Amino acid sequence: MIYLYLLLYTLLLIGGALHLGIGPDEAKILFDQSGALHLLVQFMYHLYPHDELVVRLPNIIVTVMDVYLFYRLAQHLLRHKKDALFAAVLFSLLPAVIAAGVIINKAPFVIFFTLVFLFVFLRSEEYALVYALVLFFLDKAFAILFLALFLYYYVRKRHTFAFAYALLFTLSILVFGFDVGGKPKNYFLDTFAIFAVIFSPLLFFYFFYVIYRILVKERKDILFFVSATPFLFALILSFRQRIDLADFAPFAVFGVILMVRTFLHSLRVRLPKYRKTLQLAFAIVIASLIASDLGLIAHKQLVHCIAPKRHFAKNYYIGKILARKLQDLGMRCIKAPSNTLQYQLRFYGIKKCENVHLGFTGAIPIEVRVDGVLFARYYVTKSDKK
Repeated sequence: MIYLYLLLYTLLLIGGALHLGIGPDEAKILFDQSGALHLLVQFMYHLYPHDELVVRLPNIIVTVMDVYLFYRLAQHLLRHKKDALFAAVLFSLLPAVIAAGVIINKAPFVIFFTLVFLFVFLRSEEYALVYALVLFFLDKAFAILFLALFLYYYVRKRHTFAFAYALLFTLSILVFGFDVGGKPKNYFLDTFAIFAVIFSPLLFFYFFYVIYRILVKERKDILFFVSATPFLFALILSFRQRIDLADFAPFAVFGVILMVRTFLHSLRVRLPKYRKTLQLAFAIVIASLIASDLGLIAHKQLVHCIAPKRHFAKNYYIGKILARKLQDLGMRCIKAPSNTLQYQLRFYGIKKCENVHLGFTGAIPIEVRVDGVLFARYYVTKSDKK
C-alpha cells in the first residue's frame, strides 16, 4: 500500500513542479548562493538548462524518500502498521511538505538527515553522536537538533551525552552564526501564523495541544524533544525578532507521529458509542487539511479569487511569463529592476545587459497576465549605452 501511495505522491509533486515557474528564492539559490544545495541545483541546471522540473528533481526525490522513511520510523514508534501508514500519509499531506517537495529549498534534505539520525539513535546512542558530528558540518539548521538532544539528555540526567550535544550546539552557533540581535520587535503572532500554515490551521492547534499535553503530564521521548524544542524555541525568539523558519519547521513536522499516537490512544480507550465526537473532530481537521492542500495545488485556479498582490504564487508566475514575453519581442538580454528578478530571467535564458532596461516606466509596455488577470506591468527602455 505504501508503495502505491508513494507513486501517486510522486506524480503529484511532479505535476506541481511542472506548472510553477522558478521563484526568486529558487533562482537565488541557483545563481547567488554557495553550499551543497547550490552545487546540486547548479549541476542539474547545467545538465538540462531552463527546465523547472529538472532542477527541482532532487527535492522531489528526497521528499518521496522522506515519506517512506517517515513511515518506517512510525512503524518503530506506533503500535500498528496501519497507524504508521496513517502517520506517513498525514505527514506527506502537510502543506509545508508538499510545498517543500516542489520548490527548491533545504527542508526536505534536513528532514532526510534527521530521519537517518533517528534511525541511528534508536539502534545506538553512541553511533548517533558520531553521526551528529557529520550533521554539524552539513547545515547550521542542525544546531536546533543538537539543542533538542541536549535537553533530552539533561532531563534524563545523562550528563556526558548532554555535555556533548551542548558543545555541538554552542560550536554551531559560534561557527555558523545565529542572529539573536537587533532592536526588539515582536513577531510572535507572525511566527504562530506561519506554523499554522505549515500544518494547516486546525491541525496546528491540535499539534499545539499535543505538545502542551505531553509537556505537562506525559512521558517525553526523543520525538517530543525533536519536534517541541524547535517549535517552542522559535516562539520564544519571535518575541524579539523575525526568524528564519527554514531552520525550525523541518523538525517540528516530526510532531505528526505524536499527534497520531495521542489521537489513536484517545480513540481506542473509549467504547465505540463514545467515539463519535472524536471521529467528527478528526473528520473536520482532515477536511481542513485537504482544503489547504487543494488551495496549494490549484493555485492557478485561485487567481480569480485572490487579489494578485496577495496571491502566494505571484512571484513564481512573473519571472516565467515575463521571460516568454521578452523572448517573443526578440530580446535576449535586459537589466531588471531587482537582482532576484534578474536571476529568474537568467534561468530562462535572458541575460543581463546595460543597454536595455526593464522598469515601471518606459516606451514598450509588457503585461504579465495569468488566465487574463493582470499580475504586473513592466516597461522596456532601450538606450545607446554599451
